[in-house]
Amino acid sequence: MKLYTITPPTWLKLLYGRGFLWAVNSTDKEIYLTFDDGPQPGVTDWVLDILKEYNAKATFFCIGQNVVNHPALYQRIIADGHAIGNHTYNHLNGLKSGKDEYINNINKAAEVIDSELFRPPYGRLTLGQASWVKRTINP
Repeated sequence: MKLYTITPPTWLKLLYGRGFLWAVNSTDKEIYLTFDDGPQPGVTDWVLDILKEYNAKATFFCIGQNVVNHPALYQRIIADGHAIGNHTYNHLNGLKSGKDEYINNINKAAEVIDSELFRPPYGRLTLGQASWVKRTINP
């Protein structure tokens, strides 16, 4: 079983340092919805329909290859007013990828995803990859 926490542990924030959005402070009662790995026909359509029904907005962290394969669905996400983010081109696991391979994959996704938001697949990237992301994607 995998455990996902709303707030990352302190040791993780200390290890990777500043320059990343770890939490959003708000006194309002708000929910921030995010979806990864799309756009995918069927699932993404269904999510967009539900969000529209409730007049809700979300952030979609898209895989570049899926954007290329499903451009109309990607355009629907944008047209419906949702935010988008880069989730690499091929859903690479940063811990299993070399720095250059990982950076090239992020850049390839950026050719089809216009966003300053990035979320690493599996939540995993090396310190060198993280340093590059901080300097390059949203300095």
